[in-house]
Parts: sequence; structure tokens; C-alpha cells
Amino acid sequence: MYTIEIENECSCFKKSGFENNMTFESREDMINKARVMECRMNQEFCMKHFFEAVDYDNKIIIHSSLRPVDDDDDDIRELMRRNPVTIGFDDGETPPSGGGSCAG
Repeated sequence: MYTIEIENECSCFKKSGFENNMTFESREDMINKARVMECRMNQEFCMKHFFEAVDYDNKIIIHSSLRPVDDDDDDIRELMRRNPVTIGFDDGETPPSGGGSCAG
């Protein structure tokens, strides 16, 4: 069993709908989900914290630290609000056919 654990559940995490202590059957699924969560948390949350997923073999812990105060923070928040890119997976969508190896 593989687990993703959120070290400190900030208020943004609690409002997000993400789950803490998620378990997975495969290491690959755990890593993929942790990458998406880390990215979304850093882009969509209030920008008070920086989130980093750290791999401990059968567990990934997403640590948080306070972001340094910067005069440009308001500009970054506005840029993130206007960003049209959404990161996530649609598990209802079927993958493309054709073997699709990344190695070519």
C-alpha cells in the first residue's frame, strides 16, 4: 500500500476537497497524484504557503512552508486567477490508442 499524507492541513487545504492520507495500490499512481496535488496546491491556494511533495519510498508527504513576503505577490495572485490552464485528470476519458510510447 502507498500513501500520500498532507503534513499540515491549512485552511485552503480544508476548503479544497482534497483528501488527506490517500492510499494507492501502485507507487506510480501515488507519485502521479502527488505531483498533481503539489502543482494545484501551489497554483490555486492563497499563496501564503509553498507546498513540496517529498518521496519516502512507500509514502509521499506534502510539506508546507510559509512563502516569503514579496511586493509582487498581488501580481502573482492576479496572474494565477487569470490563468486558463487547469491541471487534473478526467478518469472518464479514455486514453488515445496506438501504443503511444513516450520513448518513441
